[in-house]
Amino acid sequence: MEIKKALTFRASSIGDCLMGKYVLENIHMQFPNARCGIVVGSRGAMIRDLFAEYPWIEVIEVNRRSPRALWSLWRSWQGSDLVITQYAGKEGGAFSLPSKLFARVLARASGLVGFTDAFAYNRFIYSNLVPFEPTAEPAEMERRVLIAAGVRLSVPLPTLSKSREPGTLSRFDLVSGKYVIMHLFSGAKTRGLSLEGKCELVRQVADMLPPEVAIVLTGTSQERDEALQVAEGTRARVIAKKTTLQEVVSLIESSICVVSVDTGVAHMTAQLGKHLVVLTTCLGAHWWGPKQYGESSRVVVYTNRTACGKTHVLVAYPPCINEINISNLLSKLKVIMNDTV
Repeated sequence: MEIKKALTFRASSIGDCLMGKYVLENIHMQFPNARCGIVVGSRGAMIRDLFAEYPWIEVIEVNRRSPRALWSLWRSWQGSDLVITQYAGKEGGAFSLPSKLFARVLARASGLVGFTDAFAYNRFIYSNLVPFEPTAEPAEMERRVLIAAGVRLSVPLPTLSKSREPGTLSRFDLVSGKYVIMHLFSGAKTRGLSLEGKCELVRQVADMLPPEVAIVLTGTSQERDEALQVAEGTRARVIAKKTTLQEVVSLIESSICVVSVDTGVAHMTAQLGKHLVVLTTCLGAHWWGPKQYGESSRVVVYTNRTACGKTHVLVAYPPCINEINISNLLSKLKVIMNDTV
């Protein structure tokens, strides 16, 4: 089947949208003239910035509060040859029913593909359903849905194009290969480090790194105040709130490595092929399995798989991420430093 219009519905986060990009890349490689779009419910400007180096991807922000945007989406994308919706994200969950129904309206009769979830009537909506496997790597699930849609897998692993933001290093008074980025904010307490944990990690990293290597703390505008608290009493620099996503991409490219919790910045780093030390909960460990970025990726994953017991403890600052052995992390960071500096 020739694809002239392809659309994917995604949650409005960097990690989920990067997976949407991976799907569209494979479609674009096989059908370079196809119109490709990604639908999000919010943060459209942020996602457009993320995909600045992908001018062929249209980012469409729509939600029920904007009937005009919904009308525009329908007029522009009705009769799409292929529409793919995202997996639920966790066992027992379900992707948004309104999004499924609108995707059905936009897709051709045989053009809507998605994943099984807790909703009992998916078979009446979808043309093709792929079994959702909660422990499978997201990139692997995307490959399975592409195969189900009849799309050739031309892009084996997710990658991110480099930024073309000149002057980023000079703007922040940084030297290429002379700094480590630390991104310690996940946007949710249930998958992040406590304030005390962040402070202790930054302090120990600062003590371990040679003085000529700078430490840069990144984050959003909402995270800047906490970042300043974390940096207090250390030599870490705080640039949270002061960067665009493309500038963050540029900074990652020129860094020694990135130390991050499991969030969008970590996935940007992995897709850029840079050294990454990532701290994650036991619930999110499957995002970093070997089928996500390949066996040869420069990703080192830390999680305390035994701290929660038999099942993940869903609390603020869960033990599986807050009880990670920092000494082991520092040892790996030393190896990276010796290999790159």
